[in-house]
Amino acid sequence: MKLSFVGLRSVARREGITDINELIRRTGCCTGCGTCRPHLEEFLKSGEVDVGGTRMKLPEFNWDEFEDEGSEDQRI
Repeated sequence: MKLSFVGLRSVARREGITDINELIRRTGCCTGCGTCRPHLEEFLKSGEVDVGGTRMKLPEFNWDEFEDEGSEDQRI
């Protein structure tokens, strides 16, 4: 499953996941080089990412408003 940070945070919140290891186990995220892991871990806690020394808050993703026409629901 390939999800953005926003998508991964949404999965974590919806499923009650608070531990990065559990999120990795459930989604397969951070299993490549691992460079994203500390950034994702911080993002899960704060909702912000560090981009070039600037903290940025990313938008929330509301699964209830998501519609994928022509395919079945692919949420975890």
